[in-house]
Amino acid sequence: MPAPYRPDDQQIRDRRDVGARVHTFRRRVGLTQERLGEHAGLDRRTVGRIENGLVPATIDQLSTIARAVGVPLWRLFRDE
Repeated sequence: MPAPYRPDDQQIRDRRDVGARVHTFRRRVGLTQERLGEHAGLDRRTVGRIENGLVPATIDQLSTIARAVGVPLWRLFRDE
């Protein structure tokens, strides 16, 4: 049986970086985690986990989040 998947350190850092950007843009437009979740079709807890880098967000989730906060998708992957 293969070993369970475990993200490496860089993947964990990348998740945290993307999550921090989601948090920044969400706060910038004045949305709570709950309201962003409603716009993105996600549970508030899931938004929090994405922002904290605890779960990998799908590209579809990130695309919806980006639209909800009014930025192009690529902005979630690069610093300003």
